Amino acid sequence: MTGNAAAKVLLLIALAAKAQGEIAEIRPVAVEKNDAVGIEYRSDDAVVGRAADAAPAGVEILLPGGKFEPVVFRSKTERSDCLELGPANIGTLSLRWRVTRKSPSLVERTLEVRAESAQKFAVVFPMDLSVEGVYGSFSGQESARVICDTVRGTARTETFPAAVIRASGKVFGIIADSPGLWENRCQVLIDPQGHRVAVGTGDGRDPYLLVVKPPEDARDTYQYQMDGWQSLAAGESRQFTSWVFASPARNHYDAQVAAHLAVANAKGWNSSLVEAILRNTSLFLLRRNLALDADNRPRDGRYIFISGPGYGWKQWVSDGFYTALGLDDPEKTIESNRAVFWNRMDYEDNSQYYLIWAVLMKRAGGTFNKELVQRAYDFLREHEKDGYHIPPPLAGSPNPKGWKTYHDVLLYDDGDCPTSNQGFHCGALLAARELGLNVSDRDIERAVQAYRSLFNADRGFFPTSRMQRDILGQDTLYGATLTYAVFGEKVLPDDLVLSHVRTSEKVKTPYGLRVISQADGSLLPGHSGVYCYGGSWFLNDAANYLLAGVHGMPQREVDELLAERIGREIALVPAFNESISTVNGQPHGHILYSWNSGFWWLRKEIRRRCGANGPDPLGAAIDGKLGVVHDGGQLRLEPDLAGSRP
Repeated sequence: MTGNAAAKVLLLIALAAKAQGEIAEIRPVAVEKNDAVGIEYRSDDAVVGRAADAAPAGVEILLPGGKFEPVVFRSKTERSDCLELGPANIGTLSLRWRVTRKSPSLVERTLEVRAESAQKFAVVFPMDLSVEGVYGSFSGQESARVICDTVRGTARTETFPAAVIRASGKVFGIIADSPGLWENRCQVLIDPQGHRVAVGTGDGRDPYLLVVKPPEDARDTYQYQMDGWQSLAAGESRQFTSWVFASPARNHYDAQVAAHLAVANAKGWNSSLVEAILRNTSLFLLRRNLALDADNRPRDGRYIFISGPGYGWKQWVSDGFYTALGLDDPEKTIESNRAVFWNRMDYEDNSQYYLIWAVLMKRAGGTFNKELVQRAYDFLREHEKDGYHIPPPLAGSPNPKGWKTYHDVLLYDDGDCPTSNQGFHCGALLAARELGLNVSDRDIERAVQAYRSLFNADRGFFPTSRMQRDILGQDTLYGATLTYAVFGEKVLPDDLVLSHVRTSEKVKTPYGLRVISQADGSLLPGHSGVYCYGGSWFLNDAANYLLAGVHGMPQREVDELLAERIGREIALVPAFNESISTVNGQPHGHILYSWNSGFWWLRKEIRRRCGANGPDPLGAAIDGKLGVVHDGGQLRLEPDLAGSRP
């Protein structure tokens, strides 16, 4: 073999080894500590998390009148990759601790608490660290002790309940399960000076009032007497799950990606990083519906999906719809649907979404609220003229011309027909027909023709509304996209859809399509390029491209446009945001925003209807850009394989 040939062989071997990648492992190890069973977390030969005296097994408990104390487990059972500790009896509570190694880089821990008699308590799951490094929450680096909460009204809120430390090219971290599964009590501790991270199910604080009321909410009062305790009745039990993970990581962005992959691998929604981010978003926006109305009466429905912590307890129909579809959990879907009530339905596009949601519930063999369905349908027909849906303003809104579409602060004169709502109106009438309501084929055709008539043929696009024909709108097609995904019907002609998308592509910004703009794509006077004022909203843009594919755009081009737009969305944070600035690309509003979760479902349903089989090339493209690889049914991060992010 010549020297050059040998060198090539060595290079191929090196490349193959690099392609296999480094796996940052984490494994739990049971250790005896002062007549108790402790648990260490080791990576290779190093101890990452030590079995500290304060919590040898990684569990502390608080009872009323006391202070946090370690839960001491005296017995253990080991089998395969699972450690079971306990039971440990504390007062009237019996606790069992199960620690399972799900993969070389992921450990799942579940504490089961059972009460013999009624009992309040709080538990914390700390990890005392033996490595030096840079600490962080999901949002960013933390240099001082901080406690983050997932409930509005606290000093620091985080949507993704994670705490991490980066050291020597790796990240180690701890993640809590959904706040909705922990009775909305979910805290994260990051303490660099104390070398500790933790997640907790409550802090034992006294009751305090959480209230959202007018004028902050235009109409309704939401209130709850919150406290820092879990409560069990006699004979009741509850489980609390959290995860410890490890991954290679060059920077905090990699740590965020690794946290997403850890949850997705644990839950099994790991076809790609895109699925992981979107469904994790649904998971962490789930809440127990603990709010009371203005008369202190419990609201219906066990669960709700919030748009983001800053919005408090509220669930809009559209956000609940999309976020439930993203989570794809039958119980949570049913209960969040039950939580809808009339005052959240008679404005914007909420009644239209409710009718479409009822169809999906019916198809799944579930029940729906017939009275609310009828009321929603009657409301739509009352505000229809010659097939056009003319939405009324929300009573009590700051501007009587606002709160008519999802992009609430955009203004439409009385008698105007916003194009976005008209798309949903067509889908809602199709839903009404399937639900057996009094709608005729002629009614549906009239609404469809009204939708088509909104197209501005001179400009080659759908304007934001019937009366604002020269203002370009990018929320104008997503109703048609949802209608196709649910009913398989194209309510717009191919040429109109493709003309709108092609025209929009010519004038789009480097950071996506502006939700509203002048015909040449420039900002409207006084608009800033964020939120409704010319910001780019991912679900709007993505729906345009999905619908273009339905109407004849080559699929490869659709996938390239979607991959480019996703790249812009996740450039600074691996999250789908409320909007991003079309001036500088910065996320604006809530990070990990609710309704984007619907993209995962829309993409899946439209691919199915179009006969696409096999893995989604879009997910593979994003995985390749970020160095996410598939390995034995799991996703893991290999940062050295990542391309350059936008």
